[in-house]
Amino acid sequence: MTVEQAILAANRMRPNNPFDVEDKWRWLAECDALIRSQVVDRSCTGDYENRGADQAAEFDELEETTELLAPAPYDALYPHYLCGQMDAALGEADRAANELAQYNSLLSGFAAWMRRTYMPAKQPRIVW
Repeated sequence: MTVEQAILAANRMRPNNPFDVEDKWRWLAECDALIRSQVVDRSCTGDYENRGADQAAEFDELEETTELLAPAPYDALYPHYLCGQMDAALGEADRAANELAQYNSLLSGFAAWMRRTYMPAKQPRIVW
């Protein structure tokens, strides 16, 4: 999913929202930074080095065509994350909680898939 696709999906879920595209880009960069630190960096893979809104934003290269980290079918987490951030900013706590619960469910599915697909970045330390 690209940045543009995620924003369009979130705008369909929350039509006429008052937030600028820059706010949504920042939220997507934050989301990918969280996904990278909590999931991707814990796996031994180089498949995600050139993907993600977090890295593109870091180098001022974030564009509508930037590919986000989570692949399909887990990429559905991005519109839920954006809607959760919009709802939280508007003071809609219950609505935000529902959206972020859906985001967390998809994120945990992605994390489980990563654990099944790639070896861990660090081997567990066994102490006798």
